[in-house]
Amino acid sequence: MNRYAFSLGFIGLLVVASSPGAVAHTKGLTLSRFGLIDVSLQANVAYVNFDDPKKVDFDKIGDRHEKGFNLTSFDLSLSGQVPEFPLKFAMFLTFEQDKASIEEAFLFFHKLEEFSPVLADFQATVGQFRAKFGQFNQIHDHEWFLADPPLIHTKFLGVDGVHLLGAEVTYQVPIPYFLQFALSVQSKGALDGFPAATSNTPPTFALRTAGDVVVFPRIETFFDLTDTTDFSLGVSGAIGRNKPTSDDRTYLIGSDVMLRWKSGGGSWPYIRWLTEAIWAVRENPIVQAGANKGLQVDSDVVGGFFTELGYRFSQHWQVTGRVDYVGIPKGNEDEHLRLTGGLRYLITSIAKIGLQYEYSALSGRDKPYSAVFVQFNVGLGTVTPGVGKFLDPF
Repeated sequence: MNRYAFSLGFIGLLVVASSPGAVAHTKGLTLSRFGLIDVSLQANVAYVNFDDPKKVDFDKIGDRHEKGFNLTSFDLSLSGQVPEFPLKFAMFLTFEQDKASIEEAFLFFHKLEEFSPVLADFQATVGQFRAKFGQFNQIHDHEWFLADPPLIHTKFLGVDGVHLLGAEVTYQVPIPYFLQFALSVQSKGALDGFPAATSNTPPTFALRTAGDVVVFPRIETFFDLTDTTDFSLGVSGAIGRNKPTSDDRTYLIGSDVMLRWKSGGGSWPYIRWLTEAIWAVRENPIVQAGANKGLQVDSDVVGGFFTELGYRFSQHWQVTGRVDYVGIPKGNEDEHLRLTGGLRYLITSIAKIGLQYEYSALSGRDKPYSAVFVQFNVGLGTVTPGVGKFLDPF
C-alpha cells in the first residue's frame, strides 16, 4: 500500500495538468497568498415532495433526494498555495447525516516553466479530483443552477459525478487561440483487503481495486465572441471495463457547448446556456435501471443530452429551465424525458433559496410523476469554496 502511494505521488510530480482558462483558482478574499489556509463551508438542504414516490425509479434519477427534508451535502473546504513554489492544494470534505467522505483532495502543479521552459504549457493534478468530462462534472453542487443533476450524467457518471483517485495532465497548445488537451487516469484507489478511497464510482464502469482504471481524454477550446460574451466547446471520452473479471468495455463520448453573456461590470444581468450530450458504446453491458435492470444484454449504443438555460435578471433573482432526454439512441434502456424549471432568490452570491418544479414523463414501465423542490444553499468562509473551477461571475 505504501509502495503504491509513493509511486502515485512520484508520478504526480512528473505529470502535468489543468486549463489556464479554467484552472484551479480562488474567488473572493484569499489568505493563502500569505501562507495561511483558506477555510469555507457550504451547505445544501432541500425539502422535496413527489406526487407519488412509488412511481419514482431512483436508479434512473439517482438517490440524491427522497421525499421530505434532505441534507444533500455539508462541505468543508481547506485550500492554499505554497509560497514561492508552483503548487496549490485543496481538500473538500463532505458530511452527511451518518458519515463523512472526501469529495476532492489533490495537489495542483502550475507555472511549471519555473522548472523548465519546455513545461511552460503544461500543468498537473494528482490526488482525488473531478474528472474533466464535460463541463457539468467539473463543478460542485453548490454551483449547480438546479437542485439535481441531469439524467444523462446520473446514468453514466453517477448522481455525484466522477471524482476518483489518479493523476491528470493538460497541455495548452501555444497558438493565438485557446486549445487544450487533457488526459487523466483514475481508479477507485483500493487494494485487495483495503478500503477504497471513494465509494462514488460511476455505474458505467467496474472499479473494484487500484488495478481497475478509467481513462479520460478531453479536448476543449474557448472564444471571446464579444466583450460581454464567451463561447466554449469541448469533446470528452472515457474508457473502462463495464463488468468485473471481463474484458468487455464501455466507451463514453461526450460533447459540450456553453455560451455565457454578462452585461456591464456587475454579476448581473447574466446568462449561462449549457448543453451536453453523452453516447455510450457498450460491449455486453449489465443494465442498471429500467425494465432490463440487472440483465446482461447484447452490445448496444445508448445516448442522451440535456440543455440548461439560466438567466439572472436582477441582483437577487435568477430563473432556470432544463430539458433532459435519454434515448438517442435507446439501445437496451428505457427512454426518459424530464422537464425542469426553477426560480432562485440570491440573498448573497453564496446564499440562495430556490423553488424548482420538474415533470418526468412515461419511461418504460415507470409512470409519469411530478416533483417540487425547495432548496436552501448557504456558504461562508474566506473563499467560495477555494481551489476549483468556477463557471459564473461572483
